[in-house]
Amino acid sequence: MTVIVEPKQHVDRLWGKQRIREDQTYRLMRYVLRVDHDGKVLLHNVVTGQLAVLDPEEAAALDKLPAPYAPEMEQLVNSHCLVPADADEHLQVINLQRILRLLMPQDSDENRAITNYTILPTTACNARCYYCYEHGVSVVTMTAQTADDTVRFIEEHCGPGREVSIRWFGGEPTVAVHRIDQICEGLLLHGIRLTSTMTTNGYLFDEAMVEKARTLWNLKQVMISVDGTEAHYNEIKDYVSAEGSPYQRVLRNVGLLLNGGVQVNLRMNFDVGNCQDFYDLLKEAEKRYGHHRLLRVYAFPVKGEYPDRSGEVHHGDLKTWGVGKLVELNDAACAAGLYRRSKALPSLHYTNCAAGDPSCMVISPEGNLARCVSIFEREDQIVGTVSDGFAADKSCSLGQHLGDPQECAGCTIFPDCVLIDGCPGGTECFMEESRHKYEAAMFNAYVHWKTGLKEVSQDAHAGTESGICTD
Repeated sequence: MTVIVEPKQHVDRLWGKQRIREDQTYRLMRYVLRVDHDGKVLLHNVVTGQLAVLDPEEAAALDKLPAPYAPEMEQLVNSHCLVPADADEHLQVINLQRILRLLMPQDSDENRAITNYTILPTTACNARCYYCYEHGVSVVTMTAQTADDTVRFIEEHCGPGREVSIRWFGGEPTVAVHRIDQICEGLLLHGIRLTSTMTTNGYLFDEAMVEKARTLWNLKQVMISVDGTEAHYNEIKDYVSAEGSPYQRVLRNVGLLLNGGVQVNLRMNFDVGNCQDFYDLLKEAEKRYGHHRLLRVYAFPVKGEYPDRSGEVHHGDLKTWGVGKLVELNDAACAAGLYRRSKALPSLHYTNCAAGDPSCMVISPEGNLARCVSIFEREDQIVGTVSDGFAADKSCSLGQHLGDPQECAGCTIFPDCVLIDGCPGGTECFMEESRHKYEAAMFNAYVHWKTGLKEVSQDAHAGTESGICTD
């Protein structure tokens, strides 16, 4: 076995090497991904994060499983890729997650550095998407006083590094661009460095705003949602006081952002009614922007049951239709060179999203502090305010307890997919798309490793010819 990617140290130290039991019959651990490529067998342990290329003898042993222990299995057993037939690796993963969560810093909120913020300058929006999950949320725009209090709160809690990351969210954050300006100016005035990202519909950008985003907001990335090509997009977005074609305006603004050095993730929200538009959107994007290094175009299904303005629901069943269509559309985006699935390999996670991460905080337009941006208005999720700090009598239970749905126990990527009790995101599963993503990551890591070996070999050969010692 040749290790390409080393195991995660914190997991490896805790789990250690698996002891060999020569009287046991061994099988492949359920949390192992296999990719066959170039006559080689790649194995990735989703618990430890280790990626390895097997020797021929090990690969042959793998094809005979389950089987009694044999010497060629030694490293596969030590690395937990093979386990005894009666092993309960699911329970082991749950226990590892619980132990690692107990080892997390237990400082009080007042003393813990908070460096990642999701800030909603407003819940107002200039679009009226029928499927918006924020229907019913109070429309509030942050006041100047709350923006000042936000700056002061961040200064008091950003830690000694005095550097923060901000995600601007809404509503549509650019509706309250003056508050974004005020917060960024205040942070810079207090010597706090910032980088930011934004979830936006992109409609209100123009040359001046892009320049400000680049210089003042230090905006690195935006996620712009679209709903198909021009006819579907304009109908579904239903902008307030729109001028001309909003679709054309947004695509123009995508170009402005790309030229300004901002990465644009163009996400098409699809359902049964508009899914075929994605292929035309790919053509449109390639025609307008070529294969711009900062552009990503991908698809994602509309979740939930929302009737459109005619009362029809177009979403289809997410489990039987949506996930398969998700893979199909994103495969097309990869083939067009406009999307690259993440190169990150999966490994054991014991926190999930910001709700379980003590370095993260949500700030609402009213100045409330919350853990989850999806339910920031719920009273039981508010843990304080930017003006008064954390409330001593309030704590947020979201993210404190792991879920353990038994239907997920056999899923290969379960260790990487942390579910928390009470998560408003539900339990929608995108395992098929994730498997595509992770298998591509394994392949990319292998190619990178193999290329590196060739470069080392060539360098050594050149060094020998020139008389340079390469030892």
